[in-house]
Amino acid sequence: MPELEIQTFSDDHLQPAAELLSERHRRHRETEPLLPELSDPLAAVEADWRADDASGVFASRGGEPVGYLIAAPTPVVADISWMRVWIAGQAMRGDCEAMRDLYAAAAQRWVDEGHTRHAVFAPSHDAELVDAWFRLSFGGSAIFAIRETGPEDRFDGGVTIRPGTPDDFPDTARLEIAMSEAMVPAPSFSGIVTQSHDEVLEEWREDGDSDDYELFIAERDGRTVGHTVLYHRPPDLRVPEGSIDLAQVSTEPEARGTGVGRAMTAHVLGWAHEHGYAVMTTDWRMTNLFASRFWPKRGFRPTFLRLYRSIP
Repeated sequence: MPELEIQTFSDDHLQPAAELLSERHRRHRETEPLLPELSDPLAAVEADWRADDASGVFASRGGEPVGYLIAAPTPVVADISWMRVWIAGQAMRGDCEAMRDLYAAAAQRWVDEGHTRHAVFAPSHDAELVDAWFRLSFGGSAIFAIRETGPEDRFDGGVTIRPGTPDDFPDTARLEIAMSEAMVPAPSFSGIVTQSHDEVLEEWREDGDSDDYELFIAERDGRTVGHTVLYHRPPDLRVPEGSIDLAQVSTEPEARGTGVGRAMTAHVLGWAHEHGYAVMTTDWRMTNLFASRFWPKRGFRPTFLRLYRSIP
């Protein structure tokens, strides 16, 4: 077998990379038909390649394209950024072991430039590719998932669910803070600096009444005990046209495990179906024990895994 040849990624590699991505996405859609069709793979690769300070590598064997890897620095919180391989930032033809060679060729530059936190979004169906990343000391960090909407049987949960209004923002801010605080201790250790109620409330007042969002409130005995936010997320390789994203769900700590989340989920799935959204997407952190057990039981299927490595 010819030796693997690895070069620094350049504009000359865009077209063959697009062909590799098209093959990858076709295989992915065979396992998850709800994923959108890829009408313009060249634009998808180019968008990642044109990101600020992006860099990467391209591999061939005997003159035939084998794979590519592209990443760009992405702010996460405060002064922390990740060198992120986004949805269209990688593809591999044949033996996925070669992705380990691509990472070895690309990552030295990233670390030399001070980027020691690396994140990769890998198609969840490709066990060989995920295994290759695991053997590069990457671990599972988050999941992107998808499911059909449809007529849902109402789940009571002892709550009344209604559309939210700006008058609800003090309560939604309170619940969002509670959700953030739940991610601070083990096993999440999120490192998120909890904002004050006034800070979160201001963000809700700035963005919460936008047409991009749908807010639902769960009440029990006259008290707001949960909220759900649906987001009209722009389509990409994981988000189909005409879908809607389950962007935020929070339940009051004292009410967790009492059916509030199930009631809200059944309600918004039914609402989405009634309003013409055939598909719903969502995501969660793997270290969020409640979410990682709750959402698969609600029928959400993984589409992409966010894998993460910190050096050292």
